[in-house]
Order: sequence, then structure tokens, then C-alpha cells
Amino acid sequence: MMKRFYWRLFGIILPALLLFSCESGPEVAPHADWADVTLHAVGIGPVQGEWSLSERMQAVQRAKVDAYTKLESQIMMLQTDSKKKVSELAAKDEQMEKKIASFVKGAKIIRTENKENGVEIFTELFLGENFKATIGLAERKPKPVPKDKRDDSSRF
Repeated sequence: MMKRFYWRLFGIILPALLLFSCESGPEVAPHADWADVTLHAVGIGPVQGEWSLSERMQAVQRAKVDAYTKLESQIMMLQTDSKKKVSELAAKDEQMEKKIASFVKGAKIIRTENKENGVEIFTELFLGENFKATIGLAERKPKPVPKDKRDDSSRF
């Protein structure tokens, strides 16, 4: 009788655990212009040899390159308005790939941590309102001119 109870309990708990423990793939930005999307990546730079100043600097550089690569791959996963991934469009347009690589290099380094076997760099990349225009998918939105900066010929 107790065995039967435990098997039924097991039959209920196991599917529930599987359902809640499943991980979904990376979320695609649902925002029309990706205006308020911030991407994060952690770059890892291993130390090759003993810790020294030059070896640490090389590890930091390797970590930055790793973080930039991860940010680029996140950008490539974003969907455009036409439901295509940025990677599909970039594969056809070499200039877009270069623009994305340049844009990624503007990522902000949040924190650098020394680890036992290397360096970790935490980065953040805010896409902003003109991201689509930067990579050539839309026209750049003009910035509003403040009232005190407008051309007023009557002032002279």
C-alpha cells in the first residue's frame, strides 16, 4: 500500500520537476527598436604561465576579445522586424558584420576580476535607440535640438 503511494507521488513530482527545471534558449528582444535592451557577457582570459604584469595584461586582452565575441553572438541572435535573425542578414552583408564588430567594441567594462587561472571581465552593451540605424537596418532618428541651441537669427 505504501509503495503504491510513493510511486504515485513519484509519478506526480517527477514531471513537475522536469517541467520547471527545463531551460529555454536565449530570449529574443521583443522590443521594436531594441531601444531599452542591454546585453551582458563575461569574458575569460586564461593566464598562460606564471602570473606577471605582462601575462596579466595579455590575459585581460584575451578576456576582452572573449567578451566581445559573446556580445556579437548575442546580437546575431536578435530578430529583426521581418522575423529574420541579424546573423542571416549579416551573412549577406559584410559591411554589417564590420559595423556590429565596431559597435560591440563600445561595450562598457563593468568589472575585472583576477581568478586563480586567469582574468574575468564583465561587460555590458546598451543597444540604444539608434542601434538599428548603426548597423544599417533603419534610418537614424534625429536628435531633438534643445530650445536654447536653436538657430535664432533675431538674436544677432
